[in-house]
Amino acid sequence: MLTIESTNPDPFAALVPGARAGDPAACVRLVELTQQMAYGVAWQVLRREPDARDAVQDAYLRAFRGLHELDRPEAFAGWLRRIVVTVALNRHRRSRAQWVPLDEVTAPPVLDAREQSWTEDQQRLLSRALLRLSREERRLCELHYHGGWGAERLAQSAGLPAATMRKRLQRLRDKLRKEIEMDEQRNLGSHSVPGDLPASILELLARPRLVDLPENPVAATLATLLGAFEGFAPIELPEEVDLTAALVRLGGNAVYIEHSQLQRIAGERVLRYDLTLPLLLKVRWEGAPQRLSAAGKVYRREVESATRLEAFNQLELFVIDERPKVDPFWLAGSILKAVDRALPRSEVRMTPTDYPMCARAWSLDVRRDDDWIELMAWGEYADWVVRALGAEPDRHIALGAGFGLERLALLRHGIDDIRKVATARVA
Repeated sequence: MLTIESTNPDPFAALVPGARAGDPAACVRLVELTQQMAYGVAWQVLRREPDARDAVQDAYLRAFRGLHELDRPEAFAGWLRRIVVTVALNRHRRSRAQWVPLDEVTAPPVLDAREQSWTEDQQRLLSRALLRLSREERRLCELHYHGGWGAERLAQSAGLPAATMRKRLQRLRDKLRKEIEMDEQRNLGSHSVPGDLPASILELLARPRLVDLPENPVAATLATLLGAFEGFAPIELPEEVDLTAALVRLGGNAVYIEHSQLQRIAGERVLRYDLTLPLLLKVRWEGAPQRLSAAGKVYRREVESATRLEAFNQLELFVIDERPKVDPFWLAGSILKAVDRALPRSEVRMTPTDYPMCARAWSLDVRRDDDWIELMAWGEYADWVVRALGAEPDRHIALGAGFGLERLALLRHGIDDIRKVATARVA
């Protein structure tokens, strides 16, 4: 857990850097300090709790994805308010049931420079400050706060003078520390803010990408695995998936987990529950073989325990090529090599299994004492998936494999509780 000492009386000075670095407690607290404003704005437009709730979740995630576009941090309050207003008005226009005539809807005012003083509640927008940085800036904060890298080490890694890196870190701290000034809080009257607005989703999104922290067991395990898969190009995948769009694009059922485990954003939009589906929605056959890898967090509704997490990391591998050149057993050779690198001389077993998108698939388990623990699965995609990718099933083959990185890291480093992996370090 990140702790920061500060003499600044602003309570957000300590919370924002912690949330940027992925401290779940800081993230939850900051979201708690923001949701009343956002819900109030959405409710004023929509006047129905379910619609306002969905609009707020949508607005928060849009802000999360688009913060790199915000030029002036001091303009964040007005910027987020515009997002909430826009989302709520668009939702209102799409609604078949016009609960309030559109010409009678008054959009809440947007913050302007003339408003200079704020109540304590009006400062709640600072929770979104954790989403203010670009991906590279956030990575720098995670290495500094979660990875324990000092200015000198960060400077050496980036090829910069230490003084330059110290100034960069100070600018980031200033950015995070910026006072978020709120427009007047909307009076919700008898309409209280729902207790489960997007705090849970944002908390999961804000957890650090362990695959980007070199000293974390997850990143170390990922590096070891990738050494067995030469020629695989890394790609980035979106955090959310539209299940309706997936059905239209792929034409089949890609959801293999219980729907109650999905982390829903709104309607059929969910946080990705694996890396397979967003990868398949992104790639297309372009006339040449492709070997791709993706790593990052996935999200499922779980009761967290020593063996389960709601946000955990996966490695996904994808191959599409002409049929005579590759097959599942060719991929199995690299998989066995990778597992042996991560868990040398371990006893393993392969078992045929079923996955909705695969014509045939296998899981791989490793023996620990008297138990068999599943590490990963791989398979050959079904013909309908190959066609959806723009290829011809009689000529082309698509293969996929997915590893659970926390589970592998736990076994590799002798960690007794999967919840400890996030804060563990390797030499």
